[in-house]
Amino acid sequence: MKYKFQVVLVLSVMVGILIGGTVFGEGNVATKDEVICESCWAFSYVDLGSEVFINGKEEGDLLPVSSLLAQRAAGEIYNHYSVIDVSTSAPNIETEPSVTRAVSTVVSIQGEQGEAVGTSVEGSNERLLDMIKTHLERKGFSVNTNVNADMGQEVSITYTEAQARAFFSGGDLRLLASLTSQEQTSEFKAYSKAIQDALNEYKSRKSVWLWDSKAVSDRPDETIQFLDSHHINHVYLHYNPLVEDHYPYFISSLNQMGVTVHALMGAPHWGLEENIPEGKHRMDRVMAYNNEVSETAQFKGIHFDIEPHVLDEWDTDRENVVTQWSNSSQIYVDYAKDNGFIVGSDLPFWTDGPSVAPYDPNFYKNMIDRQDYVTVMAYRNTALGSNSITSLSENEVLYANSSKVEIGVELKPHYLDYVSFDDKTYIEMEYELAEVRRYFKGMHAKGFAGTTYHSYTQWKDLEGR
Repeated sequence: MKYKFQVVLVLSVMVGILIGGTVFGEGNVATKDEVICESCWAFSYVDLGSEVFINGKEEGDLLPVSSLLAQRAAGEIYNHYSVIDVSTSAPNIETEPSVTRAVSTVVSIQGEQGEAVGTSVEGSNERLLDMIKTHLERKGFSVNTNVNADMGQEVSITYTEAQARAFFSGGDLRLLASLTSQEQTSEFKAYSKAIQDALNEYKSRKSVWLWDSKAVSDRPDETIQFLDSHHINHVYLHYNPLVEDHYPYFISSLNQMGVTVHALMGAPHWGLEENIPEGKHRMDRVMAYNNEVSETAQFKGIHFDIEPHVLDEWDTDRENVVTQWSNSSQIYVDYAKDNGFIVGSDLPFWTDGPSVAPYDPNFYKNMIDRQDYVTVMAYRNTALGSNSITSLSENEVLYANSSKVEIGVELKPHYLDYVSFDDKTYIEMEYELAEVRRYFKGMHAKGFAGTTYHSYTQWKDLEGR
């Protein structure tokens, strides 16, 4: 997509001129031939290699506000217009690049007249629409939404002038130089951060472990509605042959919403080579089920939960157990892939440390390499700092050369208060997860895939408190 800029005259107060790849603007146009340049600025396109474009150059009196919001919301992650004050000197326009980039998502930010504080969000991309609304509302902003089928993948965020006044400690909202001399308030920072948090969530996966068979057999519609409203991409559903008859409706319903379902299976003793036939037999059961139902009702993947560290042998002969765990994992993965499944597994965060590394320093790397994805069980309830979600999962994320590392978090009660979100509020948990996404997105970490909740039942309970 090529972005073309044009000369615009808006309400006789602003003129934008395209020179090279930069748009120059001037405030307070006195006459057609005379320009008093009280606030001059240039819009330069910043290409960060993202598929998301934040457009803060929509026409209107509040153009400076929109541009500053776009610049801060994009940060160092998304493509955007950077606004530059050139009231004293102009940049070297000779070297400005042309703007050419195909993007999959456009977020336009613009202001409108209005004495009531508020924001409206419009577009046909309902998933992104809802995420922007949710993140803004979590920050305390009032938001109305409107689904517009004609807008393609674009989402428009429109704030009122009254809302804009709360973004700065003073100054003229129509003059860039005036605004840049003012302090940006906490509301400005929260507003722009909410937009970026929504985009971070939109551009990463959300998955969930689902162990409770009754959520499928007894309350399928309630479960489906919850998963849909929370924009889940993958469900790791514990495979229970006793409730197979309920799977076709459940899986088909999720599949229609673009959600893939993986058969969750495994046990600690599966990590020992003598029990490989048991693991293969369970996969055979899933394949037999798939052969009896329509394609839309089939499991698309296998998700392994094999944790041999709880076995007695872990303490008595750890080197042997680590070796068998790696060998059996390779056999399970190969078997599942040979039969057409997407394959992933749970990976304890400590497999890159002294519990495993002395016996197999490449264990976690091999686990990542051989599978389509792994879910690192980084069970902590703070996003940043020492002993945090990001510190426990960073090695795995940075090692992977594609988006195949999910970050799993715990919601079940735990005797250590720093492990689970059980004693936190739902909003506190979502705040920390937003910080996890921000951290890895800010690093441009290719290995980061998204976040995973453990598990559905506790997640639903936490939101309902």
